[in-house]
Amino acid sequence: EGFSSYSEMGYYGEIESTTSTESLHGFAQYNRSFPNDLAFGYARVDALHDGIADVDYRLTLGPGAGYSFIKREKTTLSIEVGPSYVFEKQGGIETSYGALRLAERFDRTLSERARIWQSLELLHQVDDLDNFIINAEIGIEADFTKKLTLRAFIQDTYDNAPALGRTENDLKLVTAIGYKF
Repeated sequence: EGFSSYSEMGYYGEIESTTSTESLHGFAQYNRSFPNDLAFGYARVDALHDGIADVDYRLTLGPGAGYSFIKREKTTLSIEVGPSYVFEKQGGIETSYGALRLAERFDRTLSERARIWQSLELLHQVDDLDNFIINAEIGIEADFTKKLTLRAFIQDTYDNAPALGRTENDLKLVTAIGYKF
């Protein structure tokens, strides 16, 4: 059986007329279960724009394999690994490179209307060990209605080779109202 997931998020914030957050991020992933239902193959596309980190775009494409250590009705824990190819324009410089993607995700449904999650992802350039990105996130979501949700989460991105004049670490605390399509 196949399963698709996708997400898109946009952030914009100002403090005293100075832009403090400006990003747009989305991904789509198709998973195909293997016969034992715990192992799966996937194909993934991930796109990012982050004005504060001076990333005009970062597009990551790749297949891979994953395994669900926990796959219950209310709780899941899985890992993924696979090759990726990254196209980016960061700091005005366009580059592309092969990368290894390692990822982990935990989800827990607390009730019919509330859930928590945690994820960790490493993208490591295969021919330059000094170039890697770590994405981490932990959050909680509660439904107001069938379509509206309230989300609160902490998101951390560590880019070992950031754009000139930018810091390696970007930590965000986000509260948002979401709409389910």
